[in-house]
Amino acid sequence: MCGISGIVGKNWKRADLETMVRSQNHRGPDANGIFVNETATVGLGHNRLSIIDLSSAGRQPMHNYDRSVWIVFNGEVYNYLELREQLTDYPYQSRTDSETILAAYERWEEKCVEHFVGMFSFAIWDERRQKLFCARDRLGIKPFNYVWQEEKFIFASEIKAILAAGHSASPNWKTWAEYLTRGYYDHCDDTFFEDVKTLPAGHTLTLERGKLKISSYWDLPSLACDTLTLSDDEAAERFNEVFDDAVRLRLRSDVPLGVNLSGGLDSASLMVSVDRMLGHRSDGDVQTFTASFGDPKYDEREFASQVPRRNRWARNYQRLTEEKVWQLAADTLRHQEAPYGGIATLAYHHLHQLAKENNVTVLLEGQGVDEMLGGYDYFLPHYHLDLLEQGQHHRLRQELRASKSAEQSLNAMRRVRSNGEHSTYQDGSSHLKLECVSPEIKNLPVDVPRFDEPFKDRLTNALYRDLRYTKLPRVLRMNDRLSMAFSRELREPYLDHRVVEYLFRLPASQKIRFGRGKYLLRHAMSDRLPDGVRLARKRSVVTPQREWLRTSLRPAIEGVIGSKSFASRGIFDVASVKSHYDRFCAGDGDNAFFVWQWVNTELWFRHYIDREPIDVWD
Repeated sequence: MCGISGIVGKNWKRADLETMVRSQNHRGPDANGIFVNETATVGLGHNRLSIIDLSSAGRQPMHNYDRSVWIVFNGEVYNYLELREQLTDYPYQSRTDSETILAAYERWEEKCVEHFVGMFSFAIWDERRQKLFCARDRLGIKPFNYVWQEEKFIFASEIKAILAAGHSASPNWKTWAEYLTRGYYDHCDDTFFEDVKTLPAGHTLTLERGKLKISSYWDLPSLACDTLTLSDDEAAERFNEVFDDAVRLRLRSDVPLGVNLSGGLDSASLMVSVDRMLGHRSDGDVQTFTASFGDPKYDEREFASQVPRRNRWARNYQRLTEEKVWQLAADTLRHQEAPYGGIATLAYHHLHQLAKENNVTVLLEGQGVDEMLGGYDYFLPHYHLDLLEQGQHHRLRQELRASKSAEQSLNAMRRVRSNGEHSTYQDGSSHLKLECVSPEIKNLPVDVPRFDEPFKDRLTNALYRDLRYTKLPRVLRMNDRLSMAFSRELREPYLDHRVVEYLFRLPASQKIRFGRGKYLLRHAMSDRLPDGVRLARKRSVVTPQREWLRTSLRPAIEGVIGSKSFASRGIFDVASVKSHYDRFCAGDGDNAFFVWQWVNTELWFRHYIDREPIDVWD
């Protein structure tokens, strides 16, 4: 896990690259490195967080045997040992997965990415071909940002490094308008900065003789077009085989590992799989990390304590209090470089600080299940409509009876049928206050995003939308930044592409059954987890964000929306903002997203455009 950066083209100095590397030191504090070719037209920078082969042999930028090919790499190729068994003719000088990428590139050139199991973003400079070859993993777990203009290509793990190289920090008003009026962000290759792009997940980029080409190498719809026909037991058994292998590969590390544990089904299933994979250890505790708010309604310690284990697991809890919110909000914004979720993200940011204090460098977490097995309630109407349109009326009646409210389910079905995509909904709930957005922003020419619908049924298309465009991309961006803020590596076993391809081939009935998602995972864990954890319903609210924004955090929020800078930007109708906030604080509505959206926006503009400190809040 590291930070990568580079410049290809004319009119740049070595000092630009050095500044880029310094700006990402938090991503890799163990070693820094720079490579500049003889003609000074190519420069690569690297910040190393040592995970595999801690010796100096693993330093980057790394070259091949004759120094004709150089790589900077962020992430992990977990199957590097298996690949080395295929690539035995390469003269290895280290035990790293980084060098295995070089060996794979020598053998398969650009098709090397098809052989990797892992999370990665990397750039390879091929001096012989005068070509830059870059790639990002299939799900987009690791970031790759770039600018291509004026015969100069600049790339980095984080946008702050691109800004450090001299690119101006100007807002991308199209992106801001989509975020403020539609609620979408991280759904395409645009960022919140003008001219800064992100390489899409599952894509490669080549720059050769002044021509830039971006190509897809992984297409989930074509790989998951055939639905599997398996009994529940057979499907669960195969899932456990694929998932356990994904976990096994992600336990490869030369530094201590831990698990982020919420006590919910996804992380609990991960923890017991890790526990089984480790066998009975005698070398001390394996550590878990759980966020806490001190309020029984939101405290996950009780849930986490119910997860069974064979080994000694040292449980660590990090409590977030109202007093820490604003300092954390400022720190998190500097790392995120874009709007983020709110109190939940701050708690998660704080959790990785605790992992660092406990000297745990690698963390596993259970991200991605909801987007593959229909874990959110807003997937239900898509499934119900599929049953209706397929003529499965008896099954539909059973599902509606199992729902919390049949009337609500029918109304949700009508909304989905009439509106198609949730153009004004996020996670199934109204979350925007469009009347608070200024006419100047609302009148910008912004198209309603229309996402691909490559599958035959509504449910799978909705899952694919969340996985590829809406929910997961922004979560992965946030998770990468908050873990790397403390130089921690975050591994996502459920997002092993083999797991993803398998789950997308399952029929809807093995994802959602009787009004509840994640059926297959619950069934697969029947002999691993107690029913209290395995069958527990998903909690709809997991943080005290709504209460805090109405009470203890109110003075600071009123300071933000009442500030001169907030009023002068022309982004919001300040009178409407104040009116809606007063009504919110008086108890109107349950959704608090729009309040955090105001804060997110003002924080970003203060830091990146005004260049003002945002550490002190009155």
